[in-house]
Amino acid sequence: MNEENAFETRFREAQLEDGHWRTASTDDYLAMWRELVALCEDGYDDITDEYEFDLQARDALEIALNDPALNEHEEISELRARVFEIDARIRDILCDHPVKNPDSHPWWNCYIPRFGRRDFAEDVYSRYGLSIRIVD
Repeated sequence: MNEENAFETRFREAQLEDGHWRTASTDDYLAMWRELVALCEDGYDDITDEYEFDLQARDALEIALNDPALNEHEEISELRARVFEIDARIRDILCDHPVKNPDSHPWWNCYIPRFGRRDFAEDVYSRYGLSIRIVD
């Protein structure tokens, strides 16, 4: 079994302090965030509840980016760059109009992709009254 480094150990502690009942590594959350963005680039194909659930990976990464103790580690620079690289990809495909208040939610929770598969597009319209392009 691999022994975690101090950065990953602190990240898991920070997740627990934030109220998470289950923790994962930064690599795990980066992979989940990257996968969600790839799904969105191809046209997200699930309902909005699942989309919001999938956004939890980005929420967890934000814990690391804002944790004062983690920001003292040299690993934070690479993590920040990797997160922001993935962020840039999803920002390119998000609608201009928020579905949640940007003053009280992080940006990734406020905006929906401009397109998606039929189930997602129909659920976005039903839930938010927002029409997005349907892709096959």
